[in-house]
Amino acid sequence: MNMMNTNEMSNKILMGMAPRNHVALALDEFEGLSSIGFNCKTVAYGSNAGKTNGIIRLFQVVINAFRLARALRHFRPEILYLNSRFEPVGSLRDFISIFIVRMLYHRPLAIAIKSHGSDLRVFDKSLVYRDLIIPYLIRNVNRWFFLSNEEYLEILGKSKLMAGKVTVTSNIIDPKRSLSSPDFKLLYNISPDKFLYLFVGRMVREKGIFTILQSISQLPFKEQCEFIFIGSGNDLEEAKLLAAELEITDVVKFLGFIPEETCDKFYSIGDALVYPTCDSEGFAMALFKSVASGMPVITTQIRAAKDHLATDKNVLWVVGGSIRGLTDAMSRLFYDTELRANMRENNKLLGLNFSQDIVCSQMKTAFLSSLERQHA
Repeated sequence: MNMMNTNEMSNKILMGMAPRNHVALALDEFEGLSSIGFNCKTVAYGSNAGKTNGIIRLFQVVINAFRLARALRHFRPEILYLNSRFEPVGSLRDFISIFIVRMLYHRPLAIAIKSHGSDLRVFDKSLVYRDLIIPYLIRNVNRWFFLSNEEYLEILGKSKLMAGKVTVTSNIIDPKRSLSSPDFKLLYNISPDKFLYLFVGRMVREKGIFTILQSISQLPFKEQCEFIFIGSGNDLEEAKLLAAELEITDVVKFLGFIPEETCDKFYSIGDALVYPTCDSEGFAMALFKSVASGMPVITTQIRAAKDHLATDKNVLWVVGGSIRGLTDAMSRLFYDTELRANMRENNKLLGLNFSQDIVCSQMKTAFLSSLERQHA
């Protein structure tokens, strides 16, 4: 038995990060893990080409896998840490990449994957996934990071072997990035005196954008408010048409895509985040950036939100798709100043749990546990 102590290892981590999504988050993890003793290096993992056909995407995955193997040979880490998603497309990419890496790189290597969202129907998507892709990943991935206990419990019901490798973690949130100048509202022609409801995310039906618009139309105080939608997506134009049909364009602004560095500033000026998602969220960054900035939030009881937020203390819960429920929640936050004040203080305190130090220390424990098991 190899009794190599983890303290005797160089503890190198090669971090695979997407070229377009979660870049700031990955860099925060890079900085945090480096500061607590890991020797980290990054490599591109995933596509930056946007929407392409399946053959081109597959070709890109294979090319990137060979680049990943080459980076491993040059850096020789003990850990390969990939940012991905546990759903059909992400799992297929992980399967191909790890298969090629295992063929070309023969040094001891622990593989960890962080799933930024999941669709656990992947277990039963087809015979190929059920009998080949998922079993191969379960055998070859040493540590999975998921972002909610809900996902962990679902995995426990699907695979006992995989569940033993899962660590529930959080994403890093830095509220200092959300600080804005006093004249920030002027840049986007936002009224300094109106109550500001904020939505940030992909402009798709699953995020609840049409429910929000329908609810706005029923608010008797809507003229005292502004409703800001930030994000792009397939349903943006349809949402604009609905706003016009409901005659609420005077109080609704669709700002489209805004770069993350600028978008973060909105969390410091909003009075409430409205996020009635029905999507398979993991740790919704818009939601928890709002929390860490001290913003009251309205959302659904999905995954990480359910783990961390308490009724009235941090959040008002709604049922996805319920126009009446969302209207009532938005009304309550508007009228109840004491509730909003308490939520602001509670959410600022809660946001401290997602600091770089805390999240990376939890990840370090999981990484070292995986290394100890590999070298036992």
